[in-house]
Amino acid sequence: MYNRHEGVLIIGGASRNVGKTTFSCQIIEHFSNKYAIIGLKVKTIYEGDDFFHGKERSPLENDFRLIEEFDDKSDEDTGKMLRSGAKRVFRLKVKSHALKKAFLSFTDQINENCLIVCESNSMRKILQPDLFLLIKNQEENEMKPSAKELEKFADKIILTDGKHHDFTVSQLGISNGKWVIEE
Repeated sequence: MYNRHEGVLIIGGASRNVGKTTFSCQIIEHFSNKYAIIGLKVKTIYEGDDFFHGKERSPLENDFRLIEEFDDKSDEDTGKMLRSGAKRVFRLKVKSHALKKAFLSFTDQINENCLIVCESNSMRKILQPDLFLLIKNQEENEMKPSAKELEKFADKIILTDGKHHDFTVSQLGISNGKWVIEE
């Protein structure tokens, strides 16, 4: 069911606005001076989960849309990843049934010697990354269905109050081209 993919760190969120992008950017900033980091922001579309995605600005006409971000001044999360030091950043909007096909399209466009920081819950359904970190608001019990389903696969559940996390980037490392948690 899962494809092992080395060099991938997936950061998921139990709900919206838990600081996934802030944490992703901290990771990119911390490691990009020594390693080539590729950012990937994934928005997976499931039937009936519009509530969790906020306002829909550009409906998806095909199975997926993969766009490389070039504007490091953009206020989009992908622009923030670029400003943090990512070598390249992509935005992927994908229907849930096309996750594998979309990820293959993404990997066809990047250098295999790069490390990937991916914001997504659903990518954990098709990939076995080096690490899957799940960020949860310590004061909320409501979880996105995708997070509920994948919580058991988290290598680390990170609690947040919305501004601060109980886990820092200094607790992450890279060993032999793989993301690791340093204890």
